[in-house]
Amino acid sequence: MTHADPIAAEQLESQAGSIAASAAAAALARDPGLRQRFGAMAIQVWTDHMRQQLVELAVAVGVGRPAFFAEQISWLRMTMTAREVPVADLRTALDGLRDAVVEHLPPDQTDVVLACIDQAQRKIADDVDELPETTLDPGFARDRLAMRYMQAVVTGNALVGMEMVLDAVHEGMSLRDAMLQVLLPAQREAGHLWHLNRISIAEEHMVTSTTQRLLAVLASRAEHTPDRGRTVVAATVSGNAHDIGIRAIAYLLEIEGWRTIYLGADLPRREFPAAIVGFDADLVMLSLALTNQLPALRRTIESIRARSGDSVKILIGGTGLENAPDMWRELGADGYAADAETALSLAAELVPLP
Repeated sequence: MTHADPIAAEQLESQAGSIAASAAAAALARDPGLRQRFGAMAIQVWTDHMRQQLVELAVAVGVGRPAFFAEQISWLRMTMTAREVPVADLRTALDGLRDAVVEHLPPDQTDVVLACIDQAQRKIADDVDELPETTLDPGFARDRLAMRYMQAVVTGNALVGMEMVLDAVHEGMSLRDAMLQVLLPAQREAGHLWHLNRISIAEEHMVTSTTQRLLAVLASRAEHTPDRGRTVVAATVSGNAHDIGIRAIAYLLEIEGWRTIYLGADLPRREFPAAIVGFDADLVMLSLALTNQLPALRRTIESIRARSGDSVKILIGGTGLENAPDMWRELGADGYAADAETALSLAAELVPLP
């Protein structure tokens, strides 16, 4: 970790348009083959690409964690490889981004920015492993069920897939296991296969929408513990549309006797404080999927603390903090859960039930 530079991060954000355009032009000048391969849309395609990377870069610079940007670039490298885009294009893009940063930012703001870009370049140079073909292990019955469920859904047989899981529950599988050990792994597998270019965005969305339906069906059939006098407000932060994990956690807490106020995905931060006060929440659960949602998470926590102080516990989770599980303290939260099982345990630890 290097030092954080919020001023440089702000400059990257405020000048994103001009920096992205300069970076795209520099990349195309470095490799004329890019213009030939992308044709008339080359400048627009690469300007849009640079603007997206500037968002990730600004976050890494703002919190002083170059690894955030390096991991994003590594993820992008594997995505490009799966789509047969030369990795050399990514290296050229980073070189162009470096040129543009030096051009647009004053020297006293470039150090941490260039450190992030350089670490990303080293990361993709060192990367040798490709993504595994699957995240599921066919040696385990529940992984096999997750695989069969997902395959049924992406081939247009959502009801068949749902019945597979419902039959397993009827035959003795717990609702908790069905949610956490079948449906969530199936959702991760769908995202993984999209990354590998094995399924389309539309097919991944089919899995998501079917899983949302099935979670609701399972929750409605559960035997609920009577109200235990504790309230949780749960949502994903602004910019995060991926809510399967926190939705499953909210259902399971409700089954365990919590009054659960689930506010859904991509919730603006201004909505949280009033909801927390209005529902007299004991616990707030916030989820982020990507590191570029960290600023939204930070602002959301600040808004909650400004209104409620320490009277409410804040638990954060999601893949956006996989590479910085210790950052929850810096953000002002009370804990971080890397997975759903941990989230359920920490919820009971932070707010003991009677």
